[in-house]
Amino acid sequence: MQKFINRLLWILLFAAGISAVSVTPALAIGSCDPNNISSGNNSVALSTISDIDLATMLSLTNSYSLTTSSNFSGYKLVCILSGETLQYRNGIEGGYTVKFTSGDVDTYIKFTASLSVNNKYFNSGLISTSYSASDFDTEITLTAELVTGSDYDVASTSGSVEIPLLYLTSSSYSKTYSTASALRSQVSTRAAAAASSYYDLKGFASVNISFSPVSTTCVIENQEFSLPSTTLYTIQSGETSDTQFTIPVTCSGSLNSLATKTFNLRAYSGDIVDATRYIIRNASSTSSGIGFQLFNDTADPLVFSSSYDSSSTSLASMTQGSDLITSLTSLNIGARYKIYDSSSATPGTVVGTITIYMEYD
Repeated sequence: MQKFINRLLWILLFAAGISAVSVTPALAIGSCDPNNISSGNNSVALSTISDIDLATMLSLTNSYSLTTSSNFSGYKLVCILSGETLQYRNGIEGGYTVKFTSGDVDTYIKFTASLSVNNKYFNSGLISTSYSASDFDTEITLTAELVTGSDYDVASTSGSVEIPLLYLTSSSYSKTYSTASALRSQVSTRAAAAASSYYDLKGFASVNISFSPVSTTCVIENQEFSLPSTTLYTIQSGETSDTQFTIPVTCSGSLNSLATKTFNLRAYSGDIVDATRYIIRNASSTSSGIGFQLFNDTADPLVFSSSYDSSSTSLASMTQGSDLITSLTSLNIGARYKIYDSSSATPGTVVGTITIYMEYD
């Protein structure tokens, strides 16, 4: 009799245990649900993926790919009774195009992704089994490609956007939301997933993308050039030869190796002594009445003023979309002695400076 009573109590307790599990909120018989380890509550598992800055990645190429992994750390997957096959859904299957607007420039980037698995079966064991985050994480390969056109899925004027990459769902959820756009219409951000009451959405992973293309700029190191010595008589007779110089130019700030801005390189000088013939010299000169006249590669005098002036001679120019790497590597400028006051012309040194600057359209 005692044995029978003990066995009966054991059966009743076992049944009570099953009953307790079956009425726990957000748990269902024969399912696998994420559990937030810190709070102990069931909730949609959220993945943290490092932010990606595309500006430098797309500087010299039209596409960039990386393989990363979802990171559901802080969660465990608890499977009750019969276990479950969970679907790994690509949130941007078929492509996801973002229009980034910076100033008056629109850049279209198409994102695609591939997942290392399509689904996984998680067994419940005898009654229940807990899986660590590493067991239900998956690798994700993300590709960003510069594209042309006007069609896009989302626009950003802030230079950042959240891309929904992975939905970890039950089979019934996947049937209800059969396309990536349908999934995104329900949940497309971590914040929305965190507040989600969709029972069949088990996990969500996204990545924050930032893209603010760097404006094309060029650097010219300070240069010092010397003209050959000559005589005052030679200058007065107009027999001096022109001297040409090559000035190295280093440009950066490209998108797919192309310039992101249209610009001109122009010059100005605070040493102008003859504004009609654009002759320069400064107080460091020991000669009198003599200066320099600068000219371009066709021997025409450079036109410039004492400050920024869009009517000044363009020493070089580039349009947006031009090949930045090979199009502009140097400037050719020449200089010649020039008398601007013949009545006071005396021998000595001649010193003058110009400043070269970029003018954006």
